[in-house]
Order: sequence, then structure tokens, then C-alpha cells
Amino acid sequence: MVITFHSGKVGAAMLRVLDLFAGTGGLATGFRSAGFCVAGVDIEPATRQIFEMNNLGEAITADLMKENVSRSFEGTPVVVGGPPCRPWSSLNITRRGSNHPDSKLLDVFFQYVFEVQPEFFLMENVSLLRNDERYRCGIEDVSKNGYSVDCRVIRYSDFGAPIARRRLFTFGARHSSHGAIEFFLRLEASRTMPQTVGEAIAWLRQVPRGHYPDHIWPQLNTISNYEKYYINGKYGWYRLDYESPSPSFGNIMKTYILHPEAGQNGFPLRVISVREAMCIMGFDREFRLPENLAMSKKYQMVADAVSPVVAKVCARIIAEMLDGGSR
Repeated sequence: MVITFHSGKVGAAMLRVLDLFAGTGGLATGFRSAGFCVAGVDIEPATRQIFEMNNLGEAITADLMKENVSRSFEGTPVVVGGPPCRPWSSLNITRRGSNHPDSKLLDVFFQYVFEVQPEFFLMENVSLLRNDERYRCGIEDVSKNGYSVDCRVIRYSDFGAPIARRRLFTFGARHSSHGAIEFFLRLEASRTMPQTVGEAIAWLRQVPRGHYPDHIWPQLNTISNYEKYYINGKYGWYRLDYESPSPSFGNIMKTYILHPEAGQNGFPLRVISVREAMCIMGFDREFRLPENLAMSKKYQMVADAVSPVVAKVCARIIAEMLDGGSR
């Protein structure tokens, strides 16, 4: 299947990006906002719907473990993606690293770098990936293939997002001995104040459940059973604070992230809605998810997403570098 890029230019060069493991479209949203034409690939059929609904570009449904569609994207100047993080997630206490079947998808990402030969690539994942032998081997291999590569653990809130999630960003530049370092220097210079939870979700305070797209949440009767988790600060069991960025969180239906006013002053004792989770991750108010997705699926896809706020910062830097722009 051939994907056609329809628009987006810097000088004579097309601003095109291939988004692998595109998921909810967090990276795609950021790059699209920065003027890129985006093509996405994911095993999840809903990704294609999300791309269409939000005008992100074209997406195809493919199992990258079994299907190689790289020939459709030859010559694409930028490859980005966030391979599934389950093998390296701190929440995964059973099959870790190379013992997890998803770990092979890390090899797939580097395979696409070899086959597409982009000018730049950017990969996002959990910080524990940095210690993985498979990751180090992948970096070594692409370095031998002419890429300068560097990585940093960054915090989303340092770049304006209302969530303080920390993630490992790995950047590679072809035909440049200093391109990777240059990217992170520019990224460091792009730091800004974070949004707060209040700035992200207070507009929904008076909106009843279901009266705005995806402003839905499970009506749980067991939240009070987990009071000790909130007191002890167990990962994922938080009452959010209007005045600060949110801590990182996973699927809200697995760890109950409470609304800042939950159970106070007549406000219902409830978790944040899907829409509120989306806003905290950095998706704008108009971003849509397919209505036919189960609530738990929506929460999970949002939790797995890259913040569009951070993605847009990265995309602008890469666009400048593609154009040879100076800092």
C-alpha cells in the first residue's frame, strides 16, 4: 500500500513524517500542528479512525511484527515512534525486557530507520529502556550506518504540558556528526512553564457527565476502599492538584486518578474523565476518539500517548533542522 503525502513544505523539501506505532496520534498531532504531513502505522484499527476524524493525515492498519510496509515510505525524511513500553515499564513485574514479546518491536523501529533512511528519527519510550541491551545494540547499529545518536530523559511539563511525565527521547541524524546533540541543545532552549491541571480541565467542572465528547468516567462504588493508596502515594493513585501539573498516570480504570475536587463541597467522588485525561496529556478540546471504543480502551490509549505539546516542540526543531535553519 502506498501512502501519498499531499502537502507541507520547507523550501523545496517536503515536510513528511512516518509515525510508527501511532496509537492515539499524540506524535502525529504535534507534527501536524507544526506543518508536517503525517503517515501513521499501527496494529490498532482505531488509529486509522482517529487520524481521519482529527485530520492528522493517512494511517494504515498493520502488525509491524509480521508486516513490512517500509517500501511505502521510502524517502520519508523523518521517522518517529514510540514502540510499546510494556517490556520496560516499571509496572510490569513479570515478563520484562527481552522476555516480553513486544520487545522485538524495538528492533522493528530500528529496521525502519535502516530501510527508510530518514534524515532524522525520534523515538520516545520509558526511561528504563536506556539500560536495555537490545536498545544499546540498536543504537550501535544505526550509528555504524551513519547516524549520530543521542538520548535524554525529559519531563513533559518542562515543555508546557500539564503532566510531569518523564520519558526517554532518542534522536538520530544522518550525515551529521553533531545533529543529535544539536537537537537536544535546541530542545533545552525550548523549555517553558507548564500548564497546571486547573488550566487544562477546570473548564469542564460544571459540564455534566456525557454532555461533552468523551467527558465520561466509570461510576465506581469502590473508590473509598483505596484510601490508604492515596495517603501513601502509591504510584497511580492520586488526587490531582489544580495548581500543579499532573503526575504521570496509566489507565484510569486500573488506578483511580481522582479529580482535584472529588468528594469535596458537594462535588462527586469520581475519577477524571476520558476528556480530562486527554486534556492533561495535552490534546486540545476538539480532539476526538471513536465513539465505539470501550471506555477502558480510551483511557488506555490516552495513557499510552505521547503528549502533543511536547511532540509539537520536537517537530518545530526538526523542521528547522531540515531547512538548515539556525538557532
